[in-house]
Amino acid sequence: MQYKDQFRVEVATHGCEIPADERARMAASLAPVADAVGAFPSRLDVKCIHHPQSGLYHVTLHLQLPGQTLVTASEEAYLDSAFQTCVRKLTHKAALYQENPPREAVEAAERRETLDRDVVAPEGSDTGPVAEAVAAGDYRAFRVALINYEDWVRRRVGRWIQRDPQAEAKVGKSLRIGDVVEEVYLNAFEQFAKRPSNVRLSDWLDSLVDPSLKALLRHPDLESQNASMARTLRETPLA
Repeated sequence: MQYKDQFRVEVATHGCEIPADERARMAASLAPVADAVGAFPSRLDVKCIHHPQSGLYHVTLHLQLPGQTLVTASEEAYLDSAFQTCVRKLTHKAALYQENPPREAVEAAERRETLDRDVVAPEGSDTGPVAEAVAAGDYRAFRVALINYEDWVRRRVGRWIQRDPQAEAKVGKSLRIGDVVEEVYLNAFEQFAKRPSNVRLSDWLDSLVDPSLKALLRHPDLESQNASMARTLRETPLA
């Protein structure tokens, strides 16, 4: 379930199944939450549990925002009722967050805006050094043009790994943070021409972290080899 690039939604169920049409209604009802969150990058984890003995549905919403996680919960006889109750409460909490966000969230948003303004030309995604590197098929130049994002992407990768026990257990063994970072850039290089022009570059790069990490977990040897080769190419001195 996905509403927009900076507002990602994941749904988990236990003891129940959610039909496609109901999932669509749930996604539509999250619009007020997405609006309240605004431009802040966020991830919403929805958990729906059915208790057969009581017949009740227990729903929890965890909205991860920069510097803070908002949580709501409800237990009712109907799944939709419990979900809508959680959504209403979360909308109010998100609105308060938007009015008075943590200081670090504001600073992070300002840094991303500055990076976007400096790296990508105002005219759009088809101009500037990043787009020129992609058009020329020059991955090394692409990485150089995005060098100011390096630390930020690495931190985002680290946070994603912390959310995934499977990934965290493999760090330092079959999984290296540097390989995940490189995988993000490789995917960005391949998909840059298709990047939505109305999405900030930092938000788009952030959206590539999860699929890049999952690719490495599914095919660790192949993806790690690709990332290592790309890193070697990038670090090779010019003749």
